[in-house]
Amino acid sequence: MYSLLIRPITRRIKDNDKASAIAKAYFKFQGKIPGGRFVSRILHGNRPEGLEREVFGIQFYNPLGLGAGLDVDGDLYNDLNDLGFSFVEIGPFKQPAAVRKALRKLQADPPDDIIAACISENHLESFYLAYDFCDFFVIDITGQPDMELFDSLLETRLTYDNYKPLVVKLPEQISFEEIDDILDYCQMNSVDGVEARSLAQISYIHERTKGRLPIIANCHIKTPQQAESALAAGASLIEVRMGLVREGPRLVGKILRHLSAKIK
Repeated sequence: MYSLLIRPITRRIKDNDKASAIAKAYFKFQGKIPGGRFVSRILHGNRPEGLEREVFGIQFYNPLGLGAGLDVDGDLYNDLNDLGFSFVEIGPFKQPAAVRKALRKLQADPPDDIIAACISENHLESFYLAYDFCDFFVIDITGQPDMELFDSLLETRLTYDNYKPLVVKLPEQISFEEIDDILDYCQMNSVDGVEARSLAQISYIHERTKGRLPIIANCHIKTPQQAESALAAGASLIEVRMGLVREGPRLVGKILRHLSAKIK
C-alpha cells in the first residue's frame, strides 16, 4: 500500500518535513486499523538471526533503528517498531511540555521494544522527566555545541538507581578539532556514545577512540549498501529516517537481509 500510494508522492516532494508529514499520517492511519500492528509484524517479519548485538549495555536484536524527526511527538513508536526496527528514537524534544505529552502516550501504550529520546533544548528538565520511561537518551548539541550542558545531566543520572546511557549527537558541520574535545569529554566523564552525521565522522571517531566509544550512524542512509558502509566504518548502530519516508517500509527488510547475507 505504501509503495503504491505513498511512495510516489514522498519521492516527488523535495521538502523533507512535508514528505515526513505524509509518511507519518500513513503510519498513524495504519496503526488505527483493527489488527493493523499484528498484520504489520506478520508482513514485515524483519528479525533475521545473527544481527543481534549489545551496545551501551542494551541488547539490540539488529543494528537498525529509526532516527529522530519522524516520530516527533512520540506516538508512533510501536507501529514503527513493527516494521523491524530494533529501536525508535522519538523527538527531537525542545520543550518539557512536548515531553510530558509523549510520556502520557508511553504510559498508555507501553513500548514493545527499545525507545530512545532525542532532546535538543531544555535538556536537563526534559531528561529528568523522561528518565524512567526511555531506554537511552540522545542529546543534540547542534544548537549549543559544547559539552558543559552534560555536567548537570551526568550529575542527575547519579541520583537514579538504574543507569540510562547518554549519547551526544554531533552537528553535521563540525571540525575534527571540535570533535576531539567532545571525545575527550565523553571518555573522561562516562558519556556512553556518539551519534555521528557522516562516514567521515564515523571513521574518525572510531579510529580516534580505537573503537572504545559506540557510534550511532545518523548519516542519511537510504540503501542497504550505505548501511553496510556505515557499519564497516565503525558504527555500532545505524539509523534511517528519510530513507523510510522516500522508499517505504520495504527498505527496512532490504537493509536487514543485505546485512544478514553479508554476515553469512
